Amino acid sequence: MLQMRKGSRLELAVDQIYVNPDQPRKIFEEEELEELSSSIREFGVIQPLLVTKGENGKYLLIAGERRLRASKMAGLKKVPVVIREADEKEVALISIIENVQRENLSYMEEALAYRRLTEEYGLTQAEIARKVGKKQSTISNKIRLLMLPEEDQLMLAEYGLTERHARAFLRVEEDEVRKLLIRRAGEHNLNVKQTEKLIEEYLIGKEEQKRKKDRLSFINYKIYINSLRHAYNSIAEVEKNAAFSQKDCGDYVEVCIKIPKQRQKIS
Repeated sequence: MLQMRKGSRLELAVDQIYVNPDQPRKIFEEEELEELSSSIREFGVIQPLLVTKGENGKYLLIAGERRLRASKMAGLKKVPVVIREADEKEVALISIIENVQRENLSYMEEALAYRRLTEEYGLTQAEIARKVGKKQSTISNKIRLLMLPEEDQLMLAEYGLTERHARAFLRVEEDEVRKLLIRRAGEHNLNVKQTEKLIEEYLIGKEEQKRKKDRLSFINYKIYINSLRHAYNSIAEVEKNAAFSQKDCGDYVEVCIKIPKQRQKIS
């Protein structure tokens, strides 16, 4: 488990605290901030912010950006903090763990945070799972969501579609079709079961079209072979030494027609 060094608690001026640019949470709902700001005006900041010593005598925020934003909205000049010694890796880990435990991250933000831990800090999915108290399969499934293009991720967030919606759309390979299905699910407020049915219907239709195309290709292949054989039969009536052969090569059929350059002399 992550060893968090003991920190000291005090108050800091809000302008002494600067936000971590790599903070995993990127989206802050204005209405939620207003509600928290009202609560802070009445009761103050109950849970201290977590900071570490940063640059130019200021402090880097590790966890509590939502509380910091709401405190500024409430007009507070100072906020309670806990100062903790932490290196860059620990800052990233603590920030992610704090947000995950408080369920403050969207599922895409959470996925991005986990990927950053693997790519930038070299943690395995098993290590991340232990540190955040989740199953490794959960971490793996979250990161898989990032296979969806960024534009699709934004559409999912815009329509308020859930993680289970997002996971269902991973089954659709075609970018334009996937965007169309996301839009349809969002505009018609489809639940997960309805969305999965929509995707299943598309995939069944796609498979049926493929089977029809394959059957047509098979029919065409037979027609081509017969056409070549008819042509050969016409040749063979004149050229007795002509020869016809065909070989199935898996993805294609090889047809060979041999026509002698000179006719055989009749004795």
